[in-house]
Amino acid sequence: MATARIIIADDHPLIGDALRLALSARYPDHRVDIVSSVAAAEAACRDAKGIRLVLLDYRLPDSDGYSGFFRLQYLLGDVPIAIISGFGDPQIVEAARVLGACGFLSKTQPLDVLADMVERMLRGERVFPPPTRSAHEIEAARGRLETLSSAQRRVLLALARGHLNKQIAQELDVSEATIKAHLTAIFRKLGVLNRTQAVLSIQPLLRTMDHAG
Repeated sequence: MATARIIIADDHPLIGDALRLALSARYPDHRVDIVSSVAAAEAACRDAKGIRLVLLDYRLPDSDGYSGFFRLQYLLGDVPIAIISGFGDPQIVEAARVLGACGFLSKTQPLDVLADMVERMLRGERVFPPPTRSAHEIEAARGRLETLSSAQRRVLLALARGHLNKQIAQELDVSEATIKAHLTAIFRKLGVLNRTQAVLSIQPLLRTMDHAG
């Protein structure tokens, strides 16, 4: 049986070390690893056996906004990923919620509170601050995004950034034919006919993500 693991991806040594100590004390049967970049997190997650949770710093040297989250989500599948950040901007929190993170932890909170939140996430709960505003359009866009697979979401969001099929294929390390198949599935699921309509269908969410990142 694989050792239960928690991975902390944070480039601030004091925060990472303090959080590791708090979690190790509460979960002595878990291995708590710290990495300082998304690339290092990807390396640590190549073998996903035993990984129960990843705590991902919103701002890492090799991550632009939520790009690091997408990279790990694509790699880990259903393994829960929570965002941890020193920035409590509601836009950042909302983006984490709609993109499928299992929680949002603020570095300004006491360690025991953070450990309590991690405990809830390990039980399968989603843990976020209360919503600060009504976001009907964002919720509708989230609903559309949630009909897509993780790979399809990455393709669509790359599309929204203006990337061509060839660029997206290189980013995901797949063939252009695979990207075209993803696009066909995306258009069908969203009920649209082309790339422009697909991007417009999630525009409210994209605006939220732009503000957040």
